[in-house]
Amino acid sequence: MKNQNVIAGVVGVALLAGGIYLGKAMGGAPAANPVNDPTTAAAPKNSAGGAATDDNKPVAGAKGSSNSRESAWANLTAKYGDGKTKLSKKITEDMAGMLDDAMELADMGAELGGSTSAKDMATKQAVDALSSRLGLTDEQKAKVTDLVAVRMGERMDAVKELTSAMRDDPSGMMQTMLAGDAFSRKEITEEEYNSASAETLAVLKNVSGFALGGAGGGSQISDPLLAQQLQSVLNADQQAQLAEMMQKATEKSAAGGRGEMPFQNGNLPVMELEKLDQTMMSAQKLTTGLKAMMEGFKGLKAAVPEQPAGQ
Repeated sequence: MKNQNVIAGVVGVALLAGGIYLGKAMGGAPAANPVNDPTTAAAPKNSAGGAATDDNKPVAGAKGSSNSRESAWANLTAKYGDGKTKLSKKITEDMAGMLDDAMELADMGAELGGSTSAKDMATKQAVDALSSRLGLTDEQKAKVTDLVAVRMGERMDAVKELTSAMRDDPSGMMQTMLAGDAFSRKEITEEEYNSASAETLAVLKNVSGFALGGAGGGSQISDPLLAQQLQSVLNADQQAQLAEMMQKATEKSAAGGRGEMPFQNGNLPVMELEKLDQTMMSAQKLTTGLKAMMEGFKGLKAAVPEQPAGQ
C-alpha cells in the first residue's frame, strides 16, 4: 500500500472518531440538514449551547455569562442530580478533547503526506478532483484553489469554535446528554427529550457536517456556497457540469443519510451516561493509539525515505 493511501486512511479514521462520532453517539436532529445548507446553524442566537450564524459559516456556540452558566448548572443539578450533572460535564470535556486530538491527527497525517497542514492537503485534494472532472485551465485552477482554501479554513475553524463553545459553556451539551440518559431509562418521553435536545443536536449535526464535508459520504461540491463562488470562475459548460455533479453528490448524501435515522427511530439509541462515558474512554484510547501510530509513521519516513518515482 502506498504511503499516501495509508496516511489518508489514518486521517479519515481520526476525523471519523473526532467529529462524525458526535453525531453518531448523540443522534441527530431532523431540523438540521448540513448537506443542503451547511452554512446555516439551526439553533437561534443566544440559546443555551446554541449557535449564531453569519452569511459564510456556522458559529458553533455563543458564549454565555458566568451568571447564566451558574444558573444552567443549578437547574441541571436540581433536575438530574449532582452526580449525573458532573459526569455529563466530564463527558463534554472529553468530547472537546477528542475533537482537538482529531485536528492534531489530521495535521500530523498531512505532514506525513507532504503537506504543511490538513487544510492544505484537503484543499489540494478537492482542487485536483474538480480540475480533473471539470477540465480547469491553469488560471482557473489557481482561482479555484484560493476559493477552496478559504472554505477549508472555515471548516477547520468551525471545529475549533465548537470545541471552544463546549468548554466555555457546556450546559447545552450537558442537558442533551442528561436528557438522553433519562430517556434511555424511560424516565421522560420522546417529546420531552426532543424539546431538551433539539437545538444542541441541530448545531452539532450542522457544524460536524459542515466541518467534515466529504467525510462520511459527503462531498465538497455539495457545499452550496462554494459551488456558488465557483460560478464566476467557470465557463458555461463547466457550470452545467458542476450543477450536475452537485445534484448527484446531494442525492448520494441524502441516500446515505437514510441509513442513519435519529435515535428516536431506534437505529441510534440514546446512551445512559455511564455507557456514554465508557464509549468516550474507548474513543480516547483509539486517538491515543492513532497518535502513536502516526509518530511511528513519522519515524519510519525519516529512517527510510521514499524512493524516487519509477524505482
